[in-house]
Amino acid sequence: MEKDNSEKIKGLEMYFSEDISEKFAKLEQNERNFQVAGIVDRILMQETENFENPICVAELGGGAHPDRYHEFFRKIMQEPKGHIDWVDISPFMLELAKKYIDNEEYQDRKEVINFVESEICEYLSKLKDEQLDLAIMKYTFNHIKDIESLLQLLSVKIKPGGKLISTISNLNAELKSYSTNARYLYNGEQFSDERKIKLKDGDNFVIKFFKIAGDKDSGYLKSAENTAYYHSAEKIEKLAETFGFNIFIGDWKSIIKTEKQEGAKQDVFVLTKK
Repeated sequence: MEKDNSEKIKGLEMYFSEDISEKFAKLEQNERNFQVAGIVDRILMQETENFENPICVAELGGGAHPDRYHEFFRKIMQEPKGHIDWVDISPFMLELAKKYIDNEEYQDRKEVINFVESEICEYLSKLKDEQLDLAIMKYTFNHIKDIESLLQLLSVKIKPGGKLISTISNLNAELKSYSTNARYLYNGEQFSDERKIKLKDGDNFVIKFFKIAGDKDSGYLKSAENTAYYHSAEKIEKLAETFGFNIFIGDWKSIIKTEKQEGAKQDVFVLTKK
């Protein structure tokens, strides 16, 4: 880690360890992670229904798993083939991402993926204006401290009618003590499983990852922790208006227009460039 990069990676140090990155990528192979990827896939298909190929896409903070979004990958691989930049600040996560699609099942995805090692806002700043049809953020948005700069850049780099599709955590401002993969520390301290912390805009909390997904008594992956930030729906909505986006924000089942939806709750937001 170079000295001048220290601020960019603050709170994300675990992804700059090859060993921890590999263990974390394996931890993500759990039912909840697959469910969320499936939810995002369904929203992607609905929200790009009227997009014409080729589609220019950026997965921002992509991590180790381009072995997701099965329907959407089929869409962007139709002729004329689209393009997806798989952007991550961690070289180790990108190397793992390449390995996860290095098999016969996902071989054709290599034709449309470009792996980009970069901090997200730096990546966006280098794009041409209105270059992107679509940006995706899964499990990434809450790790961005300065969302105003992020949304300002996206407002310039996304085409009119283009979209950002993102998952979001803690939309109701309540921080519970643990989730499938991790325990949450508020002000550096663990709190009881029965308690929920009320968050305010700008609050941050530490995420410590379990050794075994779904088992809070399994202990923690050594040195595997990162920092997340709380951003309220009101703040996101205000910024969306400021930067010329229409917005949906809420549980994914409220945006899917087809048959009655069932399944686990997952908050998302979709920005559409006016």
